This record gives sequence, structure tokens and C-alpha cells, in this order.
Amino acid sequence: MIYRNVPNKFLIIIFFLFCLSNANAEIYKWIDENGKVVYGDKPISSDAEQIKIKKTPVLDPVVQQRNEKQNKLLGVMQEEREERSALRKEEKKKNDEHKKMCADARKALQKIKNARFLYEKTDDPNNPKIMTNEERKAEEIRFENQIKKNC
Repeated sequence: MIYRNVPNKFLIIIFFLFCLSNANAEIYKWIDENGKVVYGDKPISSDAEQIKIKKTPVLDPVVQQRNEKQNKLLGVMQEEREERSALRKEEKKKNDEHKKMCADARKALQKIKNARFLYEKTDDPNNPKIMTNEERKAEEIRFENQIKKNC
């Protein structure tokens, strides 16, 4: 009975040794006659070089948590940056509209000053009322005050 178990144990030991040798197999790289790069576990060519394969590092949970927190912070910072950029664009648009309004008001004032006559609308569209010099001066002053106040 003792002799019967010895060959089985011997076969099991040989099997595990064979598995260990394959698990620790080496990898080689060479260029074949067609110019293609070939990888294999046995060097076929004389110019084959052995490649060392690095094990993948195990991530430390503390480092992983730190990276997640850092990514969250970067995301929040990016959102804030985008919000500030949108606010700046909106403010610039308002400023541009305000500048255009002021420029239009100045042009209108200049037209009033250069016009020979100023007309006031009446019920009859074919017969508008011409402003007197005093009314004209009052209209110019009103426009100037609005420009000073708003621009």
C-alpha cells in the first residue's frame, strides 16, 4: 500500500513543478524575416531579446481615496470656473448693450441739434406741430440729462 501512493504523489509533485515553471515563463521579442515584430515564450531567432514584464501595482486604498477626493475637487473647481466665465460673458454682453444704447442716444441728440426743425406728433399724421425754439432747447436739455444720468 505504501508503494501505490508514492507514484501518485510523485506525479502530483511533477505536475505542480511543471505549472510553476510555466507561470514564471519568460517572454522574448524578435523581428522575423518579413520585418514583423514577434513575441513568444521561446527564442527562435538569435537576435531575440528577453522582455521583463512588471507586475501591476496594488493600489493603496488611502491613495485611491485621496485621488477620488482630488478628482471631486477638480470637478468642483472646473464648474466654478465655467460659472465665472458665463457670468463674465453675460456682464460683457450687458456692458456692450449699454454702450450701444448710449451711442444711439448721443447720435439722436446730435440729430436734434443739427435738425432745422423738430416736429411733435399730433392727432393728424399729415400735419405735425413744429416745436418752438424754447421747446427745442428744452428737448435738447432733456436728452443731455438722460445721457448724463444713464451713460
